[in-house]
Amino acid sequence: MEESSFFPFPSVREGQREFMADVKHAVEAGGILVAHAPTGIGKTVAALVPALLYAIENEKTIFFLTSKRSQHKIAIDTLRLIKERNDLNLTAVDITSKQSMCPRAVSVYREFYSLFNEFCRNEQKNKRCWYYMNHDEEALARIRGEIMHVEELCEWCKTRQICPYKAALEVGKSADVIVCDYNYLFSRDIASKVLEKIEKNLDELIVIVDEAHNLPDRIRNNLSSELRLKTISETARSIRNIDREMYNNLLQMEMILSKLVTNAAKAKIAEITVDRNFLVGELEKMLRRRIEVLSYKEFINAIRSRAEGIHGSKSADGEPRKERDILQSNLISISDFLDAWTTEEKCLRILSINDNPTLFLKLLDPSVLSEPVFRRAHASIMMSGTLYPVEMYADVLGATRVNGREIALREYKSPFPRENRLIAVTKGLTTRYTKRGEAMYRRIGEKIEGVAENVRGGIAVFFPSYALLKAILVYLSPHIRRRVMVERREMGKMERNRLYERLRNDEAGILFAVQGGSFSEGMDYESNTLKAIIIVGLPLSPPTLEVKATQGYYAGKYGAEKGRLYGYLYPAITKVLQAAGRGIRSEHDRCIIILMDYRFAQFPYKRCLPPDFDMIFTDKVEDLCRSFFNSGSETNSSFMIP
Repeated sequence: MEESSFFPFPSVREGQREFMADVKHAVEAGGILVAHAPTGIGKTVAALVPALLYAIENEKTIFFLTSKRSQHKIAIDTLRLIKERNDLNLTAVDITSKQSMCPRAVSVYREFYSLFNEFCRNEQKNKRCWYYMNHDEEALARIRGEIMHVEELCEWCKTRQICPYKAALEVGKSADVIVCDYNYLFSRDIASKVLEKIEKNLDELIVIVDEAHNLPDRIRNNLSSELRLKTISETARSIRNIDREMYNNLLQMEMILSKLVTNAAKAKIAEITVDRNFLVGELEKMLRRRIEVLSYKEFINAIRSRAEGIHGSKSADGEPRKERDILQSNLISISDFLDAWTTEEKCLRILSINDNPTLFLKLLDPSVLSEPVFRRAHASIMMSGTLYPVEMYADVLGATRVNGREIALREYKSPFPRENRLIAVTKGLTTRYTKRGEAMYRRIGEKIEGVAENVRGGIAVFFPSYALLKAILVYLSPHIRRRVMVERREMGKMERNRLYERLRNDEAGILFAVQGGSFSEGMDYESNTLKAIIIVGLPLSPPTLEVKATQGYYAGKYGAEKGRLYGYLYPAITKVLQAAGRGIRSEHDRCIIILMDYRFAQFPYKRCLPPDFDMIFTDKVEDLCRSFFNSGSETNSSFMIP
């Protein structure tokens, strides 16, 4: 069967054909493709069509991995179109996390995987879960025959009184495509169990990683953890009348860490490194002095058992359910952290000394999980609209160290008309730390006002931090400030969605949000909602121990220059590219992108930007906005940055 017959749309876009050819070559050669494919190329269908054609002919299974529910939907809708157009006997299953699919999971189980996993295992073992015990071949036949979104699958299974997760994996044994989260291959515990249940080996899989720029941090976060001293003290107080021995053990644990905090505070140090063996050794010394002698591992198990017991026990008279849930959550947080602390992976362990002292465990190298997957899978495709530079992602994820595999690093051109996007860098403005202050904030505020008065349509202004957002907001005049909608750090999903709807329905709306947040990375702004995007400053991380350790780690692996690029500069630029990409989502959209920091036009920051970032360096960005929207795309080329 030819690719052209598989393709479910009337025509192939510019850049899409080239991408499809590269995917075809990668899956046929058993190679690795790392693709920077800008918005508009149609990455999902371009990756699925050649991969699916090869998978069907060669009995392979495609794992389409994405962290966003919206991308799940796009992948499933695309597979439906391919199936309908070709009248294919195509089986695809959409899976999210086990606890999110469980019809019995209460809120605390949805938050803590370890507790849910224990609950699920016990319910199966004791034959108390009727969803798990039931088998319905007719229900499975429908899942095999229809391509369902995960919500539809869960609802169908619930009506048939069968476990949605178990049913999805059962169908996964014969599926051509499994759409799921990164964790299904990039978390060792989950991956091994899933592959065993679907009866597949990695070499039988074609791996497609969507929005792959998120994968390094996702792996780091999964193997990283944090524990606040406040959590330990609150948990000790709450458990005092329930388990006196546990209360004393937690108090002693708090004292061990408090001594470190006191010593660091006396030395006026904001953060210190903590040796892995120090915490384990001190806790074991303390546990040997208790009435009931425990090892480090037994202490962890005792905390988990106590957490499980709290959920299983009946509420005492007058004991609020919320307080019991908080206690249970805190106990799980402590046990999970102590368990993670003993990992042998290359991690940084830090105690941060602030108003709420916190112990951090940070994974430095995500390739410890990704490299083995790319090494063993039949073929791998990593793609994103901001996978730039591709060499960095190939290095950081370990793809360049997979010997014996052909690896292709590709950067594709946007298919959208170049005249629909104008990029300007403002002169004289910056958020450089040494230049910050009332005068600079006022000038940035005035420039934002100038843009707002010359743009017809929605505007988004993205800041490096909430602190800078608030500092500059006060310098807007009242008539402009009335148009501003502000993202807050504590906003939940529903509140963010309401704010997005307000912006979409208000043609004069101005969004103030942060770079690296939900509004700059997680939102798809439909129907050209944003006519202008202002990126205020570079979101460079402060020189913390973590940043220094990351730079040092990559410098040791790839040299000093790449150490600085990979550990410091490129992570900031990725946030900028994500924010800049919110404006143009279709070939008809038009948007001006304003980089409000002169450093974007200077070395080394300019060379970190993609080659299609044609920038104009100006102190009259208001005039550019007016001419862009009044006269199409005409600009003064004399201002272009070479």
